[in-house]
Amino acid sequence: MPRIAIVADDLTGANANGALLAGKGFTAATCLAPEVWEGDAFAGIDAVALTTDSRLLPAAEARRRVRTGFRALLTHGKPAVLAKRIDSTLRGNLGPEIEAALEAIDASGLWPEPALAVVVPAFPGSQRIAVGGYLLVNGVPLVRSPIAREPTANLDTAQFVDLLTRQSRLQVAWVPLATVLEGREVLRRQILAQRAGGARIVACDAVTDEDIATIAAALREVPFPVVAADPGPFTAAMADARIGAASRAELHNNVLLVVGSVTALMRRQMEALRLARPCTITRVDCSALVDPARREGAVAEAVAAVSVPGAVARAGSAGVYGVCTVERAEDVLSLETLAARHGIDVPQASMRINSGLAEIAEALLGVPGLRLGGLYTSGGDVTVAVAHRFRALGFSVRDEVFPLAVYGHLLGGRFPDLPMVTKGGFVGDSAGMVRCIDYLVTKISSQVKPADNQGVS
Repeated sequence: MPRIAIVADDLTGANANGALLAGKGFTAATCLAPEVWEGDAFAGIDAVALTTDSRLLPAAEARRRVRTGFRALLTHGKPAVLAKRIDSTLRGNLGPEIEAALEAIDASGLWPEPALAVVVPAFPGSQRIAVGGYLLVNGVPLVRSPIAREPTANLDTAQFVDLLTRQSRLQVAWVPLATVLEGREVLRRQILAQRAGGARIVACDAVTDEDIATIAAALREVPFPVVAADPGPFTAAMADARIGAASRAELHNNVLLVVGSVTALMRRQMEALRLARPCTITRVDCSALVDPARREGAVAEAVAAVSVPGAVARAGSAGVYGVCTVERAEDVLSLETLAARHGIDVPQASMRINSGLAEIAEALLGVPGLRLGGLYTSGGDVTVAVAHRFRALGFSVRDEVFPLAVYGHLLGGRFPDLPMVTKGGFVGDSAGMVRCIDYLVTKISSQVKPADNQGVS
């Protein structure tokens, strides 16, 4: 019996939910259709996402497939988390499929009270936020975005609350962002009051992952089944709230980040990453790395600043630890000036900075409490310096994350087979670093390590 039962309207969405849960340490798998479901084949899997391939179907057929999907998943017992995966841009049969989920769960007889669907359409890591009952994509209301002009879009209203009301025969209630920001106790009372007033579907605003976690915490212990209707983050937060980290395998699923690029694009990518994932990243004083008298202290200071595992552990998600050379435009130093100050040429100054970053990276990989299972580097010179410091023999290319961003494993050296993504400083858009880190977390999340394992070597 899966502890997390998900029905998704397409395969991509099912896999996306599985990837988010895998990043949190749960084992995850996708079932390709209700008709091929076999419980024994998925025995021991924490999260099963069953796809109905119903997004573009007539509402009646979509409803039937979702009911069948939930019936299949519920034949083996009572899951801790129930989810109806919806599209991150609200395409498809939202109302009919949520209704079908509630019908199947109520008819299962596993719970004495009727289920409540809680819709949280926000996906902050993908630049989707919900505020005022509106879904904004990259800061633009969904109904005004290019997505709304796609043939598969069915956006006849600007508000997702109105969309749900129009598509469903059930009573729909809305929780504004102001209530979410009041905290989980206030939020819990509000949702319970809305349910008592007849609501079967409650839609919630959320603009950050913390908001989503607050909603999940408010619903951790309620006397009725909750269906998480969302594109993935709320389902993952419910799994954290209801199952928790203690019952999961010990994973080394955090990422070590080493960024030597100083471009404006890189700074925008770093800002996006800090919004998308819990980060403990410190800026290294490059002038100190170039100065032989200050170098050792700068390395030790950086390692100490990053070696605080509780910062990411409290966030309940695979996080990012690491170092960078600039955070703001004014942090960019003149290599010519640094080189002249120490009587060396520019290539030598650059080499000292990159080798210092590599030395810090090596030290951080030896800190077991950080649970580092993968490496991300930005900047060609930094990547080479890190590989040399680790005494790697090469890099096994496995995949392309996007053009000029490559995934692979280190060959030989001190950290053999270490998963790694590397890209140039001028590569990708503002979300490029987030995409690389998300990809890497998904790849390394299946690498289970015993709790007493020391490092990744």
